Amino acid sequence: MALSRALFLFSLIITIFSTMAMAKDFVVGDKNGWTLGVDYQTWAANKVFRVGDTLTFNYVAGKDNVVRVNGSDFQSCSIPLTAPVLSSGHDTILLTTTGRRWYISGVASHCKSGQKFVIIVLPQQQDIWSPVPSPSPSPSASPSSSPSPTLAPEAAPPSNAPWAAASVPRRSLLQKKLFQIFNRNMVVV
Repeated sequence: MALSRALFLFSLIITIFSTMAMAKDFVVGDKNGWTLGVDYQTWAANKVFRVGDTLTFNYVAGKDNVVRVNGSDFQSCSIPLTAPVLSSGHDTILLTTTGRRWYISGVASHCKSGQKFVIIVLPQQQDIWSPVPSPSPSPSASPSSSPSPTLAPEAAPPSNAPWAAASVPRRSLLQKKLFQIFNRNMVVV
């Protein structure tokens, strides 16, 4: 009985940490943060963004902000009236759905000066502990090349919610929180 309980706990811990280890936190602009003078398209070009990952925007509060827009607003550097504007100076966005995401600075001419980028969010990566789903043919599936981060209009404008989908399972949020708590208590040497 004790052995089976220990194996269960071990399996649970391995499952939680293997899933958490797959989620990444991307600090936008790395050490430069979210500011003018950084080529964010180049920054994003060599990264793979997946559901469950987070984007962290670091900047001086009151001097900048972050706005998620659609493709046409991205190209024109326009901010829709209903678009949520983040302005805390340390904004973290959980990527909850697949597809293209466009982010711009809504301050003065920052967007027109290049403070913007587009990413493609891919499905969450399967880990070795998860069962592999069997492929099922889709009637709308058509052969295509891998997605490229080109500027194309989004199918629907972003919702008024602060970039979270209501249908996302809470499991990934719990694992992310546990990971953050665990890392907060670690000493970096």
